[in-house]
Amino acid sequence: MRLTPTLVTLAAVLVAAAGCSSDPEPAPGVATLQSAAPTAGAPSAAGTAGQRPVFPVDATDAQLAAMIRPWEDCMVAKGGTKFRGQGALMITKGLTAADAEDEDVAAFRACEAKQPESFDDNQKRTNPSEYKDNQREWYQCAKAAGYQLTEPDPETGEFGLTAVGPNGDAGSDKFLACKRQAFAG
Repeated sequence: MRLTPTLVTLAAVLVAAAGCSSDPEPAPGVATLQSAAPTAGAPSAAGTAGQRPVFPVDATDAQLAAMIRPWEDCMVAKGGTKFRGQGALMITKGLTAADAEDEDVAAFRACEAKQPESFDDNQKRTNPSEYKDNQREWYQCAKAAGYQLTEPDPETGEFGLTAVGPNGDAGSDKFLACKRQAFAG
């Protein structure tokens, strides 16, 4: 029987492929933990209402605008032009269908999956225990930086400022740096 070069090549490829399909070496006996939680460093894509776009703690104005635009466009399409230019304000205020006026509820619900939320709001909704841990870290950092704070809520860990002092208010650089440190890891 005479073998052609093509058959010889095919046989060699099949033998090589079969050699590559052997069982891999057993994994070492070390356990690792993997988390499926979203990272604070990168925005996520829109999906269902449970998987809304998430903007990072340190998002720039341009990143926020880019994430808000599809939601705002949806709100205009479903609820009218009164929503044009209002996306950033509505996000800042945390408005949702639950807060909307009766005539706007349908638009909010139709566009809910496109509505961006902050990383910390997403974490509060999807991973409350990690959110509380990050709140605790933020509280400790802000306290160490000299801010006068309310006692943390026992359920959520949320806290507030009791006075605006020499360090500034909740929008001050130091306070926001503590938040970024706590939530961005």
